[in-house]
Amino acid sequence: MGDSFEYFIKKIPSNIHNDTKSIISTHIAVFMPKKFVTNKKMSIEEYHFVICYSSPPIMTIGFKEYSFKKGSLICMAPGDEIMVHPPSVSSPAKYMTICVNKEFFQKIYQQTGGRGKPLFNKLEATYSYQLMEAVKALIHEMLNYEDANAIMIESLENRIAIQLLRDSKLEVPVNNKLGHKQYVQSAIKYIETYYSSNITIKDICKAIYISPPYFQKVFMKSTGKTPYQYIMECRQNNAKEMLKTTDVSIEEIARQCGFVNSGHFSTVFKMREGISPLAYRKSLFRG
Repeated sequence: MGDSFEYFIKKIPSNIHNDTKSIISTHIAVFMPKKFVTNKKMSIEEYHFVICYSSPPIMTIGFKEYSFKKGSLICMAPGDEIMVHPPSVSSPAKYMTICVNKEFFQKIYQQTGGRGKPLFNKLEATYSYQLMEAVKALIHEMLNYEDANAIMIESLENRIAIQLLRDSKLEVPVNNKLGHKQYVQSAIKYIETYYSSNITIKDICKAIYISPPYFQKVFMKSTGKTPYQYIMECRQNNAKEMLKTTDVSIEEIARQCGFVNSGHFSTVFKMREGISPLAYRKSLFRG
């Protein structure tokens, strides 16, 4: 995994890269260096995000100098050029870099209602607790399981990408010409992509640019279900498939399919199927 970031790694001086913690999945790479690469102009080829745990040195991005502050999320797109100036005071670097594959990030952007390629109106945003939790979850998965569970990795990559879109305040172009069916189709596509994360009606409406009351009305009219019922159905169907085709624990299935916990998963599953997840799995192998 992670071959697509080899070009970026080659740009980092070996003395810095050798002292850098790296987590690389298929579409996302997370780097935790102890030093900045200074006085070296670097051209960005992927979507590049820097999380600042402390105020970083002055940076030149494009032709402009920036003094970012602690708590900043620096957002850069392919084609941007960055150079970090030597810090005035020598101190440990406290930052994290998240590289996201260009094609993957553009796909996520388009799936959430964007048109064309995502471009940041502002380089500086603020990173969220939700983003950090998603990154920690990916790091945990890669360190403990590597690529043993591709479904989990894909889910976490999607979660990080959508959270980066939110934190960067990237504005998705509004398309006011969407009809009722297209709104519903866009919502279904969004739900089927992000059912495993903690999505809400507000999240869906923000992604497809529609008000919650109107959305719930047209969704119910088109599908015969509320958005919440559809989300739970997606989670249930994917959980059933995992019960059939994997030996993953009930707790892990609950987590991967977006349930609050295994108790919540068991309650919802039994209400819909009439038996517990464990009993359902056992029934598949009887006889």
